[in-house]
Amino acid sequence: MPEKNDPKELHEIKKLLLSHMLHLDAVTRLLVEREIFSKEEFFAKLKQVNQEYQMKSMNC
Repeated sequence: MPEKNDPKELHEIKKLLLSHMLHLDAVTRLLVEREIFSKEEFFAKLKQVNQEYQMKSMNC
């Protein structure tokens, strides 16, 4: 029988996910602002990585 989700634990997980997302957004913005890569390059790479993960999850 599956365990019930603890609302406090779920809240902590949501906080961690939000924190992680904000950190990645800040780093990405700095890299674009400093012209390490363009927004277009970033989104192209993001699309590529997303497709790779989808392919891997289909093979599992």
